[in-house]
Amino acid sequence: MIYSGSSPKAVFHTRHDVVVGPVRFGDLDPKLVARSYGSPLLGIKSPMTVGPTQFPRLVVSAKGARGAVSIVYGQVPSTTTTTVDLRAELDRIVVQAPLSCGLPENGFVQYGGGFVLAQKQCVTLTVSVLGGRVLARKTVPFDSVTCPRRSGP
Repeated sequence: MIYSGSSPKAVFHTRHDVVVGPVRFGDLDPKLVARSYGSPLLGIKSPMTVGPTQFPRLVVSAKGARGAVSIVYGQVPSTTTTTVDLRAELDRIVVQAPLSCGLPENGFVQYGGGFVLAQKQCVTLTVSVLGGRVLARKTVPFDSVTCPRRSGP
């Protein structure tokens, strides 16, 4: 966690934010997907904000249309992203929501991190509760690809 607060008004918004239910991926501009120095992999940094929700923890997952995608928020030091094996990396993480951090239900918790992928592709981001119920899903382009419009649970 890098930042938290009790008012969602404190969260900075950009025109490239992607909102998936109670989760906001900040500045997820497809044009910012770039190759890491000395690596064949692509990556993008995007602060993730878990906003108002009644659930203490959420599962956030990323599934690529053409290959593996690793969702990296606090698990892997940034110096290792040039040697990561995408087949062995996490495509889902469990994140704490405001309630589990002692904040009111309408607060927010923000995490630093991003995504690593082998090729440009459409990626489906899904937010679920621990029991598996999907709260929201959205497909977004990572680099210059066109994705089918798909959102909702």
